[in-house]
Amino acid sequence: MNLKTWWYDTKSTKWQIIIGTLLIGFVFIGTFAFLDTYQFEEWEYSGFAKSMMGILMGTVALGVITGVIIIFQSIVSMDREKNQKIFDERLKLYREFTNKTMGIVSDNLLDPIERDQLKVIEKEILMIASPETYKKWMILYKDILKLKANENDKENEDDDVIFSISDKSIEFINSCRQDLEIGVIDKQTIAYSKSESRSEISKGSKTIYSGIDEKIKLLRNAKLNEKGINAWELILRRLEEVRKKEDKCIINFTKSACSFYNKDISSNWLLYIHNPGKETSGFNIEVRRDIYNDLIDKYNLQDSENIEANNSHKAIEIKAKLFNEVGETRFNEIAEYCINCVLD
Repeated sequence: MNLKTWWYDTKSTKWQIIIGTLLIGFVFIGTFAFLDTYQFEEWEYSGFAKSMMGILMGTVALGVITGVIIIFQSIVSMDREKNQKIFDERLKLYREFTNKTMGIVSDNLLDPIERDQLKVIEKEILMIASPETYKKWMILYKDILKLKANENDKENEDDDVIFSISDKSIEFINSCRQDLEIGVIDKQTIAYSKSESRSEISKGSKTIYSGIDEKIKLLRNAKLNEKGINAWELILRRLEEVRKKEDKCIINFTKSACSFYNKDISSNWLLYIHNPGKETSGFNIEVRRDIYNDLIDKYNLQDSENIEANNSHKAIEIKAKLFNEVGETRFNEIAEYCINCVLD
């Protein structure tokens, strides 16, 4: 940075004032020292000259002091206005973020529009937030991106993602409070808030089986595909029969799916049946059994792209599009076959 650039840089104003004051002080001290060292008594106008010089220097000194005070007041005022503006913008942004995040978490989905909105918020946080708060946001942002785009997307430990988002949201909000200089939340309060949030999420997102009719009613209220609802109901009625006969079997619901458990076999789900979509008649079915080869051989589905194997979890996924590929009757037969496989 050259001298001219430095001189007009507002960030160096305080240093300019300090250096200018020192230079003026040096000139004044030098002038008084000169007058005190050299006497001009023989000069007939020496008294007048000394008086004029004293008045002039006093006036200059008063002007310099007044100018320094005014400049310092301006700097303080500018800093105060800038800090207030930053505070207002941060508060607005953090409120917008909180409202947007709660809206996303409420349905456990992240559609393309919400994804684009979050990208904008991310850039705004980068511009306004402190580095520490931005780091907290990025950790949270990565978890939010794990949410499904729609009901028919593959769901992977949905509750764990929501729990993680909830926990990291609290940590981000605490960092926001530090940015706003309104005090951070103590660790005990944070732990309590995380616990309560997890409890409320569990109540809202998953309920133990309370009746198939209630679930079907919810699907119809959501205006999902009627043919898909009918096929979905057949599977659930079949699982209901098993549940009534076997105490070890449990059916759990989330907002977007249904899971079937056998407590004697595993603590993990054996069947995970997603809700039907609004447009498509089918729905995704995940089966935690290594039956891929048997299934495609039995139903001649070697060329189908709507059945995938997950070798790491010894599971398969039947995609919603298989419904239109094979028809309703055959789709129901495949679903029945999967149910029988997990019961063996």
